[in-house]
Parts: sequence; structure tokens; C-alpha cells
Amino acid sequence: MKPTERLDKDGILKAISSDGTIRAVIATTTQLVECARQRHELSYTATAALGRGLTAGVLLAPLVARDGQVALKFQGNGPLGKMMVDASPKGTVRGFVENPQVELPLNSLGNFDVGKAVGKTGYLHVTIDHGFGRPHISTVELASGEVGEDVNRYLVNSDQTGSIVLVGTHLSAHGAEAAGGLIVQLLPDHTEDTICRIENNITTFGTFTFLMRRGMSLEAILARILNGFEIQPLTEVHPLSFFCKCTGERFVEALKVLGKQDLLSMAKEDGQAEGRCHFCNRHYYIGREKLLDLAKAST
Repeated sequence: MKPTERLDKDGILKAISSDGTIRAVIATTTQLVECARQRHELSYTATAALGRGLTAGVLLAPLVARDGQVALKFQGNGPLGKMMVDASPKGTVRGFVENPQVELPLNSLGNFDVGKAVGKTGYLHVTIDHGFGRPHISTVELASGEVGEDVNRYLVNSDQTGSIVLVGTHLSAHGAEAAGGLIVQLLPDHTEDTICRIENNITTFGTFTFLMRRGMSLEAILARILNGFEIQPLTEVHPLSFFCKCTGERFVEALKVLGKQDLLSMAKEDGQAEGRCHFCNRHYYIGREKLLDLAKAST
């Protein structure tokens, strides 16, 4: 892909500097954020918040989860309530907010007030499941509720290394117009001015979503933000998607844990059982005859 070629689909890219001072992972997430907005019927503020959370999830997954899963739970004192994100290194992510219709006035900078919506007091819980053994759970206090700063605090506490986390969502009247982010981590060979050079680049070239709206590819954005470093991609651009692993079969299995009388009661009074997945807002329905079959099979 040429540096000036626009990336029209969501994707993620890992890279390292040739001098061994930094490693980076960068992603565009516009389509998957818009998918989440539509599925959950999110307000503008909720879209901005969950968009940042989903982006943070796909950025963290290849850094910390390898072949497993990483789950982020933001539990602040803001009106948005709990925000959950579940991501895998395979490029899939899903998530939800407890109160999807929360809308707040813009903050003093004219941006969506994600910090106030999530809450500045509370915790970020990060669960890493490698697919074997017990999952590892880390908890840090929220830094600001702005998501990026909170994930950065987690990385500093867990890895004891300096990092920069950028996540952003730009919205128009029609939905998500640009979303994406970047994590840069300092490696042992970094010098004292490495992080200063990166911060100066960010200040000079603007926000991540600003660069996206100029039609720049992942490689071009990475080269702009890491200007002055010789960057070597570690992977090809890998596609990303909003994907939920819920199924109708799993809903049936969940119903099987109910007692026989509960199943019979639902069949008689409601004529059906209804379930909804929090992560993707998909609804599942089981009819009366199936409920009676489950009740008959129940012990």
C-alpha cells in the first residue's frame, strides 16, 4: 500500500523503529464504531465513549493477549454507567455501555465530554485470557475517564514502561466519520528525548482523527506521528470488525439451567422466551413448543 493511499476499511498495523527505541500499534475503526452506534442506538456522547473503548480494545489485544482475549471494564461514577469491551488479536471486538442514550453538553474544548460521561472517579479492570490457565485481572484507578489516559495508566502500571495512547472518534450528523488510535511504547533502548519527540509530533500534526479525515492511510499517519524515526512494519494491515460470538444455540443452553417449572411457566404465561445480548443488542426468541421440549428434558 502506498503511503498516500486511503484506507477505506478498518485495519490494524504493528510496527517497530529500526533503532529499537519504540514499538507501535495503529488502527482505524470507523466502520466498527458506526456498527456499534447503530446496533446500540447510541447517543453522540455514548458513541464517542464506546468508540474510544472499542479502539483501545483492538489496540491492546495484539500487545497483551496474543491468541486469547482482552476485556476492558470501565466502571466510573459518570451517567454512562459501566462500559464493557471484549477484543481479540484476530481483529474482532464487541462492546456496550450501560446507558446508551446519555447525552451531555460539549466540554470547554468543544469536544464530546467523555470524561464526565464515564466518570473521573472509578476503576478500569483489564482481564487477559490467553486461552489456558486462569485469566489475569489488573485494576487501576481511572485517570480521567477519557479512555486513552486510563488505558495509558494501565500500561504504565502493568508493564512499567512509558507509553502514549491516542484514541478518538469524530462524529457528524450521519454517524461515525472517523475513528481510530495509536499506542506507542518505549523499548529498553530508548533515549530520554524519544517520548518528547513523539509528543512534539502529535502537537504539531494534530489529532489522530484529523489526520484520518485528510484521507491518510495507516502507514502515512504512523509516519507523520513518528516523524524522525525509521519505522519498520511488523505485519501487513489486518482487517478489523465488530463481531459478537453470541448465538441462538447459546441462548438455548442458557435456558437449560432454569428449572422445569420456570420453563413451563414461561411457555404458559408468555408463550415464548426472549433474550438479548448486551454486547451486540441482538434479540433471540424461543417459542412455546421449544420451551415445552426443554421442560420435558429438564431434570
